[in-house]
Amino acid sequence: MENKKQPTLGHGKICYVEIPAIDAAASADFYSNVFGWQIKTRGDGATAFTDGINEVSGAWVLGRKPATEPGLLVSIMVDSVAETITVIKANGGVIIKQMALSETEQIAWFTDPAQNVVGIYQHPGGGHGKICYVEIPAVDIIASSNFYRVVFPWSLRDKGTEHVAFDDSVGVVSGMWVTGRPPSTEPGLLIYVMVDDILAAADSITVHGGKIVQPVGVDAPEIAARFSDPAGNVWGLYQEPIKPIG
Repeated sequence: MENKKQPTLGHGKICYVEIPAIDAAASADFYSNVFGWQIKTRGDGATAFTDGINEVSGAWVLGRKPATEPGLLVSIMVDSVAETITVIKANGGVIIKQMALSETEQIAWFTDPAQNVVGIYQHPGGGHGKICYVEIPAVDIIASSNFYRVVFPWSLRDKGTEHVAFDDSVGVVSGMWVTGRPPSTEPGLLIYVMVDDILAAADSITVHGGKIVQPVGVDAPEIAARFSDPAGNVWGLYQEPIKPIG
């Protein structure tokens, strides 16, 4: 059944994910079968998706190196890790890690048809198929967490320690910074953050230690840009177009 819920909009929301693919149709079938994502073909021919709660959208992209190592790692919420593992395997995915965090919380990592490493996370009362969590490689966790807090601004938990977690600005996606993991310095699996004013966001990024690696206008007509954070991870910026009145 199609999810009619309208996505939340807001400055600092993790809103969009581009996933490398070898065969976009095969990847779309995999994620639809395993997580119930809604699939559509855009006007430009791209195979696109919305996640299980219609909050984060994205598309599969060809000609881009897959995220075969867990650098910038995206996790998807599931009702049951055990049941989802069975479905992943039945659809050609491979489980590379599984761990229990508590009696009710479990995680696992798998590879999809293009060999991207993606996580799944079981939590009571969650939404199956929701893009829920991002692990961000960092050299200095305090410096990286402060960068995202100031630029977007994300709310931080356990601030001032080496275990800093975050919630994005609308409370849809959470995550944490991790050390000892290579940064995602190329736009393979590419995550976009929504901003009110993309030029102002770009200025703030450069002021606070990031770099603009693809300026606004390259992806025209989309209002988008790319930046690297203090650890070198490449992200996207996206500004929602203003709809004309009338």
